[in-house]
Amino acid sequence: MKHENGDATKLKISDAHQRSVARRNLLILSLIFCTALGVRLLNWQAARHEAFRVQSSVALNYKHLAALIRANGVSSLYNASSSTSNPDLLGHPPGYPILLSFIYRVAPDSDTATQLLQMVLDSLSVIIVVLIAFELFPTAVGVIAGFLAALAPQFSWNSILLLPDSLAALPILLAIWLITKTLRRKNPASNRSSIISIFAAGALIGVSVWLRANSLLLAPFLALLFLFVSKRSARLRPAVVLLCGALLLIAPITIRNAIVYGKFIPVSLGAGQTLIEGIADYNSDGSLGLPQTDMELIRAEAEAAQRPEYANSLFTPDGIERDRARMARGLAVIRAHPIWFAGVMIRRAASMLRLERTPLRLAATGSGTWQSLVQWPLRAVQKIFITAIFLPLVLIGGGILVYQRQFQSLAILLIVPCYYFCTQSALHTEYRYVLVIHYFLFVLAAVALYSIAGKLNPMFRKRLAPMKPS
Repeated sequence: MKHENGDATKLKISDAHQRSVARRNLLILSLIFCTALGVRLLNWQAARHEAFRVQSSVALNYKHLAALIRANGVSSLYNASSSTSNPDLLGHPPGYPILLSFIYRVAPDSDTATQLLQMVLDSLSVIIVVLIAFELFPTAVGVIAGFLAALAPQFSWNSILLLPDSLAALPILLAIWLITKTLRRKNPASNRSSIISIFAAGALIGVSVWLRANSLLLAPFLALLFLFVSKRSARLRPAVVLLCGALLLIAPITIRNAIVYGKFIPVSLGAGQTLIEGIADYNSDGSLGLPQTDMELIRAEAEAAQRPEYANSLFTPDGIERDRARMARGLAVIRAHPIWFAGVMIRRAASMLRLERTPLRLAATGSGTWQSLVQWPLRAVQKIFITAIFLPLVLIGGGILVYQRQFQSLAILLIVPCYYFCTQSALHTEYRYVLVIHYFLFVLAAVALYSIAGKLNPMFRKRLAPMKPS
């Protein structure tokens, strides 16, 4: 009887402790979310009009397709005779214009509504980063990573651009969080809820592809994660389920392109264009004769084909054939200079590790106002978000995990960055294309800061807890 009473008491204490931890974590997440959203709102207040000037032609292309979808309906995307099927609008996936069309139904042509939604969702991305860190490390690491992501000017600036790059990061982060939670369970390959979670993770990767095509091969790459972190008997099934989830979401785009254009186009056009221009980025002397800009590209095509109309657009007329010809031309250069191109990929991958120099664009405010009291320290903090500070922290954090043999945690944090290092390094790249990798790198920086704090303060000297099945 006493033994039963003792067990009941321990169970009550355990339940009370779990509720206390849950309340504490909820408070932490709320504080980080409010901080992230506040920083983004300050940035938006000062620079919302400046954001319109970034890739304005691309943003107008998205808005034009959104207006057509709003007028003709989403189903018009599958109608070859509809204006929504103009090949000039095939340079990007249709997910962002579809989202804009729904926003414009509520707030007609409102860029402000779009920016506010993006800021909220980007703040949610910060929370997902914290949850990933909570699964892998002590709570303090998650808190540090969360505040780094909340304050980073790179994230707050990109969240107000009228482009889908910051939005595309959220489903990828959610997918990694689901996979991380699944790997913590016992026998994840045979657990029904684990299989559902992995399928949902694949579907989330598909959602990201609807927003930006550069995550098209991420699901197969993520499937490799199970080869490194799962037992031999538990590798194949989750990998296949992940791929099925992604294919289910991506297939409607591919089917639509086959119906409308009669060609196999997985998501969108532009791969040949970005391959050629990406090679030209590192051919500074122009010896390969490749164009460095879109205008140079279409003018050269018009001249070479004696088709003046080619100079008016990347994809009209003959957009599919032209982009495939660009791809073939780029691949021919790679075959002719494989070692040089490998060096290009390494240099471009290394450049992805840098932090974009985007200090918070704050409006000038008079001294003594509440805005200046917030903005001045925020400016001071954001000045440390530079490559010279964060890259060493990332390397230290990775080194600590290797030293402590936390290879599973390291693999989870590096799988997405490694994907972009391997694929995006072959193409023309801008910082916003690989924005998502820095969410994961910030967790490594947080590991380094936590360890450094442990050397300075005894309360932080607890060893980083390795990830274990729950």
